[in-house]
Amino acid sequence: AMARIKELAGIVRRVATDETAVEVDFQNCGAALSDAHLQYVLALKNVAILRLKDTSITDAGLAHVARLTTLKRLYMERTAVTDAGVQHLLSLKDLEYLNLFGTKVSDAGIERLKELPKLRSLFVSQTKVTSAGIGRLQKSLPGIQIVPDPAVDRRRAEVAVETATSALANAKSALAVAEEEAKVLSPLAAQLKKEADEATKASNDAKKPADEARKKFEDANKRADELKKQAESAERQAKKTPTDAALQKQASEKTKAADEAKLVADTAKLSFETLQKTLQAAQSKAEAIRKKSNSANNAKKVVENAQQALDSAKRSEEDARKRLAELN
Repeated sequence: AMARIKELAGIVRRVATDETAVEVDFQNCGAALSDAHLQYVLALKNVAILRLKDTSITDAGLAHVARLTTLKRLYMERTAVTDAGVQHLLSLKDLEYLNLFGTKVSDAGIERLKELPKLRSLFVSQTKVTSAGIGRLQKSLPGIQIVPDPAVDRRRAEVAVETATSALANAKSALAVAEEEAKVLSPLAAQLKKEADEATKASNDAKKPADEARKKFEDANKRADELKKQAESAERQAKKTPTDAALQKQASEKTKAADEAKLVADTAKLSFETLQKTLQAAQSKAEAIRKKSNSANNAKKVVENAQQALDSAKRSEEDARKRLAELN
C-alpha cells in the first residue's frame, strides 16, 4: 500500500505530535489520484491526517475515508465533494478539523456535521454554504470555529465602515483647510519669498558682530581670570611681609588691574548678550518667514495631495459599505 501511495506521488509520514499516528498527503497528486486509490490508505494503522487538496476524488472516494475512524484532520480543498460525500464522514467521530474550501457542499451537507462531537474547525469558504447554515451549525456545536464566520465578518465590516467614515471626514476637513490656506498664501508667494530672502540676509549680517562680540568677551574674561590669579598671589605675598611697602604697592596695583579687567569682561559680556539676542531674533524671524514662504510655494501641491487622500478615503468607505451590504 505504501509503495502504491509513493507511485502516485503521495507521502506517508509520522505525525510530529504523536509518533504512533500517521499522516497521508496526496495534495501533490492532482488528477492522478482517483477514488479507488484511497483504498490503499486503509492498510495503514492510526491514520490521523489525510490531505486530498486539489485531487480528483469524488463522493465515492469518501466511502473509503469513512473507514478511517482514527482520522482527526481531513483536507479536501477544491475537490468535487458534495453533500452526498459529507454523509460518508459521519462515522469519523474523532474528526476535529475539516476543510471543505472550494467544494460543492451546501447547508444541507454541513447540517449533518452536527453528528461529529469533536469537530472544532471547519472551513467552508467558496462553497454553497450560507450564513444561515453556518449559524445553525454553530448552535448545534457550541465552540466550533467556522471560516467564514458571518457574525465576526459582519462586526469587522461594521468597524471598517466606522473607520472609513471617520477617515473620510478627516480627509474632507484637511482638504478644506488646505484650500483655504492656498487661497490666502498662493497670491503672496512672490512677496513672501522676497521677505524670506531679506530676513535670511539680515540674520547672516547679525551673525558676524555676534561672533566677534563672543570672541571679545571670551578674551576679556580670560584676561580677567589671569589678572585675578596674579592679584591673589600678590596679596598673599604682601600679607607675609606687611612692612614691605613695595609688595603692598604691587598687590594694590594688581588688584586694581584685575578689577578693571573684570569690568571690561562684564561690559564685553553685556555687548555679546545684546548682539546674541539680536541674532536669535533675526534667525527666528527668518525661519518663520521661510516656513510661510515654503507653505505658499507648496500650497497647490498640498491641495492636490489632500484631494488624492480624500478620493482614496471615499473609495475605502464605498468598499467598506459594499462589503457590509454583502454580508447583510
